[in-house]
Amino acid sequence: MSRLVDLYDGFLFELDGLLDADGGLIPYARETLRALTRVAFLTNNVTSTPVGVTALLAGLGVAAHHGQVVTQSQAAARLVSGLVPGPSDEFVLGTAPTRAEGEPSYPPLIRAAVHRTRAPRPLVITGRLKCVAAARTLRLPSVLLLTPTSDLTELLHTPPQLRPTFVATDIRDLFRRQPIVDCDSRYWSCEGWIATVSQGELRLYPGPLSSLAAGARVLCAAAWNHPGPTLETTAALKLFTQLVEESG
Repeated sequence: MSRLVDLYDGFLFELDGLLDADGGLIPYARETLRALTRVAFLTNNVTSTPVGVTALLAGLGVAAHHGQVVTQSQAAARLVSGLVPGPSDEFVLGTAPTRAEGEPSYPPLIRAAVHRTRAPRPLVITGRLKCVAAARTLRLPSVLLLTPTSDLTELLHTPPQLRPTFVATDIRDLFRRQPIVDCDSRYWSCEGWIATVSQGELRLYPGPLSSLAAGARVLCAAAWNHPGPTLETTAALKLFTQLVEESG
């Protein structure tokens, strides 16, 4: 089992994934960011500027410089000017997907963030499945950081080509060894947590609250390996959400 900080050397944070519903930092974000090197912050807010983002982070106790920030307008400018690596760099950066008119595009943001960090092994950290999908399109690994507003139902029903590489319930999971999910007779287990599918219903058997990420992993493993056309997830997700709330 390896730690993500040992596997990757560049950390591309989507800004919204670092903020809670009140606009403050999610728990332990400040300490985590201070301990990392080669960090970039990306935002798809079309009105954001590097100065504004660094000022926001500074107000939250995070020291960042303008060169670490990638905004939508900057990414678009780099794309137009040809400074962002194109389809020929497919082994790392892939190609950009088409998008609806007016919809913010993540691929140019991620490309520009990779360019900023110069990291050979970058990792995208986000709270949004759309950003995860863009990372997959660009053939980059990603962490989906679950928050109280995460749509777990959508996550469990996400098709293979749009799924995150890793799922975390705490930003400190970047520094923790990533446990392996085992399967035995359709029972998926990890650090005392077990999930299975019985008669089309996802079932969760909780483990220690100190390893909530393991619970998220077994839920995903059981759901993503279910061969049936439909899967009832309501009860299992309700239980998991209650346990997350209890853990504080």
